[in-house]
Amino acid sequence: MLQLIRTWFDICLLRTGPQDLPASGFLLGLSLACYVLVSFLVALPSSGFIVAVQLAALDVGMLAVFVASLLYLQSKTGRIGQTLSAMAGSGSLMGLFALPLVLLVDPDLPADQVSALLAGSWLSLLIWNLFIMAHIMRHALSTSFAIGLGAAVLYALVSMQIVATLFPQQAV
Repeated sequence: MLQLIRTWFDICLLRTGPQDLPASGFLLGLSLACYVLVSFLVALPSSGFIVAVQLAALDVGMLAVFVASLLYLQSKTGRIGQTLSAMAGSGSLMGLFALPLVLLVDPDLPADQVSALLAGSWLSLLIWNLFIMAHIMRHALSTSFAIGLGAAVLYALVSMQIVATLFPQQAV
């Protein structure tokens, strides 16, 4: 397990890619389970239990559909498991880094009254997460970092729009 976390961490540092993870159904399941758990924990402070469960399920579903669709369209379906494991694993770690920031935010405080340090930290994590996703997609698609970044930004924008549409009370 420690080796797996180390590999996810190396992916977050852009040292390794999804191809460095074993192609394993068990690993994919474990990665997705970690991702769902962390997504739930990140959503819980600002949502009720049921909404946090729904947001976590939607999050993992969107990630799986995005990765599978993009790799299917590029005829690289053999890479879906490793890519999804890398995305879920690195997303889990980034979620754990974001969790303290989420816990520091008062849910009753308007968004424009969040401290500059907290907002800057959150923005830095968001940008770094986009870079990680771009790095993973670059390797999965065998393309440039710019194309990977475009895919990552597209995913972020579409997923934020879907969440804002389905859970308008969660949009800030």
